[in-house]
Amino acid sequence: MKLPTFTKLSSILGLVAVLGVPAIASAGAVFLTGHDPDFHTQPGLGVGDRLLDVGLGFVTGNTHNDGSSAQKFLWVESNITAPAGHVKGYNSLDDIGVTLADYDLVDAVGFASVNLANYNAIAIASSFGGTLTRAELDALIARSADIAAFINAGGGLFASAECDNCGADLLGANPTLYGYLPISVTSIGASPPFSVTAYGASLGLTNADMNDPTHNSFGLTGGLNIVDTDAAGNATTLAGNVTLCSEGFCGEVPEPGSLALAGLALVMLARTRRRR
Repeated sequence: MKLPTFTKLSSILGLVAVLGVPAIASAGAVFLTGHDPDFHTQPGLGVGDRLLDVGLGFVTGNTHNDGSSAQKFLWVESNITAPAGHVKGYNSLDDIGVTLADYDLVDAVGFASVNLANYNAIAIASSFGGTLTRAELDALIARSADIAAFINAGGGLFASAECDNCGADLLGANPTLYGYLPISVTSIGASPPFSVTAYGASLGLTNADMNDPTHNSFGLTGGLNIVDTDAAGNATTLAGNVTLCSEGFCGEVPEPGSLALAGLALVMLARTRRRR
């Protein structure tokens, strides 16, 4: 008997569900680090270039330094003069091959009205090392819903260290650290040295890329993958291809193996139908 089209579709979806294959969803790449590679990339200030390069490459699909204005990312940082112990984080970008054709720079005022749809990723400077101030943090938090929608539409997000009471930081009293993220992460003190996980190694990172003075680890990971850990075992860098919802982390893009499994399920179903 020939099955109606709807029945065929239901059979396929049912088999996929039984095999545990997740639904295909649009998602963005998120890379959060308690390190401040925007500081340590600059000459004489340590080793941060590899981490900055990998992090920006992760969230932009490796278009961060291709010189194409069609694939720009947005760098968020204040325009104040860098105080002692800080640098302008965006001055590190040319050390990893990024040119002015690759990104636009905005401070708090500019971020409030910028059209995020014009960019493939948002990159946020560190508050200790770079010059992310309370004004930028509050501007980001004010548009947290827009940032979530941007990530769910496939946009990337990179963020460096944000810490409270860690010295000459620029965030003032009682900031809501990483408060623009609709996923649960918490900034806590970091304990060196730092060790790359197997996931971090798969991104091309080594322990040597991570061992500079660092300003926060994460008490909660929000469901992201751990890239490196500190001596206390806490995550210091997090990354993942995710979807987000108002409650926080709520999904991932299916792994290639899962998609292959779904394809195999459809082939098996088609063969069964032919035999019948």
